[in-house]
Amino acid sequence: MTERGRPTGEHGAASPRRRGRPVSQRARRAVLDAAAGLLDERGFAGFTVDEVARRSAVSKATIYKHWSGGFDIAVDAYGDSITGEVPVVSTGNVVADLTDQIQRLAAVYAGPRGRVVAQLLAAATVQDYAPELLRDKFFGTRRAATAALVERGRHQGQLRADLDPDLAIDLLFGAVVFRLVNGSRPLTTREAAALAAMALRAVIA
Repeated sequence: MTERGRPTGEHGAASPRRRGRPVSQRARRAVLDAAAGLLDERGFAGFTVDEVARRSAVSKATIYKHWSGGFDIAVDAYGDSITGEVPVVSTGNVVADLTDQIQRLAAVYAGPRGRVVAQLLAAATVQDYAPELLRDKFFGTRRAATAALVERGRHQGQLRADLDPDLAIDLLFGAVVFRLVNGSRPLTTREAAALAAMALRAVIA
């Protein structure tokens, strides 16, 4: 069996995260940056912990103390990278901020990174603990920040007072993610703007 086929390994089933001493911020940053760069270059099919260790100069022993395997690292790294690329912005105009966020996310997913995200979502169907990893490490930070933005919109009277933030997020961003896996081409800039306008009509006060 190749290294990539290791049971907990390069792409292997993600077991619960190991408990150990916290990885240093410098080592964590090196691993995440190396992993995101490797995914950008090779996609998930070419992703291995061996190569992440080589590029980051962090030992595999250290990596496996803090990540359960390749899928865990890949989701953590890409979630971190895309969150940095598409931050949730709050200018005071919640409708404009949500519109901008939908368009920026659609633009990223329309590019090469969108194909990698689709690969990670597909791989999640055969990974143990994948829903937890995706929820916490890939979508979690952006979703929490977006939920807070929706809440501000509710309290300020810009969005409907009866909105459920989680359902609103699903409505606003679900189509952008669905385009990654349903065989359709990615949304264009114009289509993303139209989608945002249509979805926001359902939530604006």
